[in-house]
Amino acid sequence: MAETDVARVVEVFERVGAGWALVGAHAVGLLTEPRATEDFDFIVEESKLRLVVEGLRDVFGELDEEDVGAAIRLRALNVDLIRSTNHPLFGEAIAQTHKVGDWNIPSAEIVVVLKYLSAVSPWRHIDRRAQDIVDLRRVYRQVGRDNLDVARMIALAALAYPGAENEFQRILDLIDRGKPIEV
Repeated sequence: MAETDVARVVEVFERVGAGWALVGAHAVGLLTEPRATEDFDFIVEESKLRLVVEGLRDVFGELDEEDVGAAIRLRALNVDLIRSTNHPLFGEAIAQTHKVGDWNIPSAEIVVVLKYLSAVSPWRHIDRRAQDIVDLRRVYRQVGRDNLDVARMIALAALAYPGAENEFQRILDLIDRGKPIEV
């Protein structure tokens, strides 16, 4: 997807007044260094999602939509619109964004924990989960433990599933010690 097309997607979010946050590899790239990825992932305010999709149809035409429950995949644009109400972390991501250029991105703490959530998802392919751990480690190291609110990250990780905060703390400890991570 061309940069101008992505800008047009963001314009639709703004025009309909939807809260949104860029997440996934592109958000990681803004906090660290860019890496190759095929799609753009946005968490979008659930109450405005229908208006967003209609607005994108007006701008781009056929979107080749697939509603996968947690998100609407727009194959024609290579964009995933993740429902903000699908998980408590998604609502946190939208509520706590900041601007990096033209992008709304969540805090580094939330990006790290979102990567953790993806890495432990039983619905995600194992290869993608492995990449999520790499991304988590990159953001954690690049931003630096001293610049992150670790207690807040652990509290956010507890939203993933009961007891997740313990596994998340173990992962951070392994990163700090330079050890490999398995989830």
